[in-house]
Order: sequence, then C-alpha cells, then structure tokens
Amino acid sequence: MTHIASPSDLETVTCPLCGPSALADIRYDFSPYKVVACNSCDLNYLSPRLTQDAIMKFYKDESYYKSNVSGQGYDEYLEISGNWINTFTLRLKQIAPYKSSGKALDIGCGPGYFLTAAKNLGFDVYGIDPSDYIVEMAQKEWGNKIQLGIIETANYQPESFDLIVAFDTFEHIYRPKEFLNAIHKFLKPNGVLAITTPNPKSLLAKISGKNWVSFKLPEHVFYWAPDTIRKVLGEKFEVLEIRRAGQYATLGFLYRRIFRLGGKLGKFNQAMINFLNRFSIYSDNGSLTAIVRKKN
Repeated sequence: MTHIASPSDLETVTCPLCGPSALADIRYDFSPYKVVACNSCDLNYLSPRLTQDAIMKFYKDESYYKSNVSGQGYDEYLEISGNWINTFTLRLKQIAPYKSSGKALDIGCGPGYFLTAAKNLGFDVYGIDPSDYIVEMAQKEWGNKIQLGIIETANYQPESFDLIVAFDTFEHIYRPKEFLNAIHKFLKPNGVLAITTPNPKSLLAKISGKNWVSFKLPEHVFYWAPDTIRKVLGEKFEVLEIRRAGQYATLGFLYRRIFRLGGKLGKFNQAMINFLNRFSIYSDNGSLTAIVRKKN
C-alpha cells in the first residue's frame, strides 16, 4: 500500500550528483511516486517525491513507529529492541578496526538502541532525531543526550565527535551533500562516519525487482549503490570500506515484510507470525555499510 499524497505535497527533483542537466529513466512506477535512475551516474532516487515539509510531518507522527501498513514506517520496531541492539553491536564491531572508543553520535537515533549498544562497548553516546514522539520516548532514558532536530541545523560544537553513524538514515536524506557537510563539520580530525543504507544493486534487490523490501515509500528518497555512495562520500571523506549489511530480525518480521502484510491480519497469518516471532536470525536485507574517515 502506497502513502496517499496530495498533488500539492509532491515535487519533481533531479540528481544531486550530476545536476539538473542530467536526465533520468523510470525504473519502477509506484504511482504517484517513481523510482528513477540518473543517466549519468546511475543514482536511483524518488521523483516525484513528498516535499520535505510534508515528509517531516509524516515522521513526527506516532503512527510512524506503530505503522499498520507493512513496509511503511517502522512497524514492530519498538517490539524488537533486542534484535536492533544486537544489529548495532555487530556494526560497531565492524567499525572497531577504525574507531573503537570516544564520543559517538547516532543520526536518526529513534528510541536509542544504538546508544545502548555503543555505551555497552565504552562509547560516550549522543543521538538526534526529527520525531517529537520518539525523542520524548528516548529522553526518558537518555535525557539531554538526545536532541530533537536534524544534523544540518544541530547546535553541536564543531569537531565534537570521534564517531558518527547514520544507520538506515541516508536513504531518507533530501540534501545528501548538505547532510555530509554537516557531519564533516562535527567530526574530530580523523573521525569516522559509518552509513548503512539499501543497495539497489544488491542480489536481493535484483531478485526482488519492484517487490524489494527497501522500496519503502514515501520515506526512502535515495538508493545508493557502492559506486554512487563512493562518489558522494569521496568529496569529503576517505573511503575505508564498503561491505554488505543486514540485520537481526524475527522470522515473523521477515514473514510480514516478504508478504507485505499490514493492518488487521487473518487468523492463519496472525498465528503464523506469533509462532515465528519466537525465532530471530541475521538476515541480509540488501543493504551496504560504508565506513569512511574525515579528510582534514
């Protein structure tokens, strides 16, 4: 089910890497949204898409974290905290050869599961998120270490952080270069940035086609493959590593996502999900992780 948008809330955009002169071909039509590919660099992005004002209203609502629409928002996110903490712990271990301690910031921190994982490994942790609802929830545990807002307008001191992560966030960012410029400003010299984001050239994406689980509309506005993310990151950062990524998930969560089940479920599907939720596995979801170091 696709989010229903008013025509006044939609905008047509061009490739942020190649500029307005670069043409794009339609890959998939999810009317009124379309996933297009830039003819010059092959970056995949959504056009038309919701305006930034419209999408911010979408994020701020409590229903975004309690979505009944499969594949939209973060349905079940609050119910599987252990899996997310395990996922973030694994990603931190992958980052450890480049940065294993210091002051860490999670962009799009949600309820704070990354902060729990990073604190357990010895980091001094902070988070920022644009959702009033989720920030209020996170602040009950983390207090003023959680800030409401976006990194582009955050009031952190320059060169504050040893590590900044943007896990499952970069695909939501409307102005990727401004986002990366802000991160560059807030990283200490030789600070590390790690991004996990859906890869449209992954095997799962190729096999799934239009049914790829990471086509989450209207939230995901960019789809970064290794070549395009290397290009945009290379302007400000030294690329250390690009690797496949995934997450720990219950089998029930995967069942819902694979079959796009949302809303009120029938007795069979509900019973099946209740049973499958007893088990969790690590699943390759067609994402990549890019680990980079600040160029000074």
